[in-house]
Amino acid sequence: MSAVIQECLSCAARLFPNRLFCPECGGDSFSDVAVAKATVETTTTLSNGVVIATVSPDGGPRLIARLTGSGVSPGQTVPLTNSSDATPGVHAYIPPTIDANEEHR
Repeated sequence: MSAVIQECLSCAARLFPNRLFCPECGGDSFSDVAVAKATVETTTTLSNGVVIATVSPDGGPRLIARLTGSGVSPGQTVPLTNSSDATPGVHAYIPPTIDANEEHR
């Protein structure tokens, strides 16, 4: 299980969601990078019971993710996924992004 984020080919900055230009160096060439896990920084439980969290993958940007499972607390490492129907258990879901450099019809 992993989530895909964008990495600038010029300066290696990791970005999410996808960008047209790198905010660090202005580059416009990117590759997709799979990120398997992240550390939970903070959690918030919404009124409907959904838990969202700020998570930080190694070398990556902070992400806002929906947590599944129970008992997740700050400091815990959780697997990341772009799949909303991932297997049961604890994981952090971030929605997949479209390719910002691709023309859409």
